[in-house]
Amino acid sequence: MNVMIRHSNRFPITSDEEVFTAQLTPEGEKLAFTYGAWINRKFDIGKIFSSPIERCLETGRQLSKGAGNGRLVLPEPILSHPNENGEYDALDEYLETGVWPDRITQIKKLFISTNPGSKLNFFVTHDTVLALMAAYLLKMDIRAPKDWPRFLEPMFFWKDQEKKMVSFRGNDFLI
Repeated sequence: MNVMIRHSNRFPITSDEEVFTAQLTPEGEKLAFTYGAWINRKFDIGKIFSSPIERCLETGRQLSKGAGNGRLVLPEPILSHPNENGEYDALDEYLETGVWPDRITQIKKLFISTNPGSKLNFFVTHDTVLALMAAYLLKMDIRAPKDWPRFLEPMFFWKDQEKKMVSFRGNDFLI
C-alpha cells in the first residue's frame, strides 16, 4: 500500500518566502515521530519519498525515527509545491476541461506505480498537492477552508485483484 500525506504541523506562513522555508514546530516533529511509531505497530514501512522542502523531509525523518527502522528519506522534486508552475492556481480549468498538466500525471504515476510489495510506502508532500490529487484522482474539490487537507492527512492507494483503489477521508474509490 502507498500513502500520500501532508507534512506535519509547521510554523505559520506569513510571507511568500516562508512558503519554502517554514519549518515544523516542535509539536509537529513529535507528532510525526509518534505517527511513525504507531504506523510501525501495524505496518512495515517501506520507502519514504518526500518533497525536497525541509518540513516534508523532516516529517519523513521523524516518521522513520518513530518507526525505528532507519529508512532514508528520498527527496522527490515533483512532490514539491505545485504552484511553482501555476498548477494549483489553474485547478478550475483542469476540473472543467479534464486536461491535467504533466506534473500532476507524473505524481499520479509515481504514487500508483511504486510497488509497495508487503510494505507501506510514504509520499510526504504539501496540502496543495493533496488538494490537486483529490481533484485529479477523485474529482473532489477540497479547496474550501473547511475541506482543506490537514497536517498528516493521508490518501491511500492499493491494488485489489488488479483494480486500482484510492481511499481518502474514509471513502474508497476505484480509479
